[in-house]
Amino acid sequence: MAYHSVLYEVRDHIAFITLNRPDKLNALDLALWRELGEALKEADRDDDAAVMIMTGAGRGFCAGDDISILADLQSPKDAEDLIVGCIYALVETIVHLEKPLIAAVNGLAFGGGCELALLSDLAVASEKAAFALPEGRVGAAPLIFAVFGPPMIGIKATNELGMLGEPVSAQTARDMGIVNRVVPHEELIPTAVKMAEDIMLSSPVAMRLIKQTTTKIQAECLRDFYIVCRRSLGELGKSEDFTEGARAFTEKRPPRFKGR
Repeated sequence: MAYHSVLYEVRDHIAFITLNRPDKLNALDLALWRELGEALKEADRDDDAAVMIMTGAGRGFCAGDDISILADLQSPKDAEDLIVGCIYALVETIVHLEKPLIAAVNGLAFGGGCELALLSDLAVASEKAAFALPEGRVGAAPLIFAVFGPPMIGIKATNELGMLGEPVSAQTARDMGIVNRVVPHEELIPTAVKMAEDIMLSSPVAMRLIKQTTTKIQAECLRDFYIVCRRSLGELGKSEDFTEGARAFTEKRPPRFKGR
């Protein structure tokens, strides 16, 4: 399949999937949400790929949602296409992957980027990486992290990221349990490749069984996440704060939230 927002390559039985909007710090627009899901599915089906490594082009891993798509939501159908058709669909794809997924976090991982790292089976971060959930500051909410975070890294850590909105270092993200390792920037991809090679020393059947067991909690969260997605459709359409947050971001001014 031809991709425009994703780079896809298989080398030595490793599928390298690269978010490729470097001029936007790989912010997730509709095309990238969809293409990332398709690339992950392609790798999961590819008999030549045993492990997946997901990273970002340029100096960012993923800056989260492209705010322009939030500002452009004009109707309930637009919101449904984004929240259910793109966001939920990608999360569902990741949860149901049979092959291991390693996130190689090469730079800032904000919003959806932080959530992609959380959902991956393993994650290694460059010492230059930073993690944040700043959605509340633009009138939105980190829906993925709000559902999957508490059982995976704990309620306090989830609340710290989601409520404070401040960036944390790669080492703090490791302490929280979002990533497994922090390495010098130039060692990021070699470390991710070594992790993939170590995985491939084991039986694929054994790896699938481990994934099925360890991701059981994610599968249970997925049901709750669908309910949250459907509920948020109505709330987004009614929220003056959401509209104001997106507008303020595009106008480069502080938002004036009203709490409704």
